[in-house]
Amino acid sequence: MFARTSRVAIATAATMLALGAAATTAHAAPVTPRNCVLNVDSGSERCFGTFREAIAFSTSGRITDAPVSGKHIDRKLANRLTGLPVTPGVQSVQLGVVYTDSNYGGSTLVLAGERGCLSGNGRDGQINLDGTFNNSISSLTTLSCWLELWDAPDTAGIHQEYQQSTSYVGDAMNDRASSIALL
Repeated sequence: MFARTSRVAIATAATMLALGAAATTAHAAPVTPRNCVLNVDSGSERCFGTFREAIAFSTSGRITDAPVSGKHIDRKLANRLTGLPVTPGVQSVQLGVVYTDSNYGGSTLVLAGERGCLSGNGRDGQINLDGTFNNSISSLTTLSCWLELWDAPDTAGIHQEYQQSTSYVGDAMNDRASSIALL
């Protein structure tokens, strides 16, 4: 009798755990995308609730009407972002944007700095990715720089160069980038 009772108790407990886990998963809050700005010169990163707030910060308030989502960077906005005058000591140059999802979705990381790139004329800088953005890049927007994704820190390992905005970085680099070279 004791063995049968123990088996029933164990089966009941296992069922309750499974149902509890399913209920927790079903009611989990949706993940809110992060919109961060990384100053590639200082290495400082700051995150915001919307892409608009991130762009306002990265342009020192000179562009405050960017879309709420980074998914909607059109040619007009890209031209405005790359055409800002350079102000010494201010991260005024927008270098590029990387996204955690394909088709310019998910969390965004705006790469900004005090100087631009010479596009394709050698390496103008490099960064290591961490946290939300390490091994999670799926699309990108080039602005003042071409971007080269590397699958290991310190621009080592397998890499792919992107000279234009790309809605999907391809199977070889999707969710693999640990560092970025700015070209």
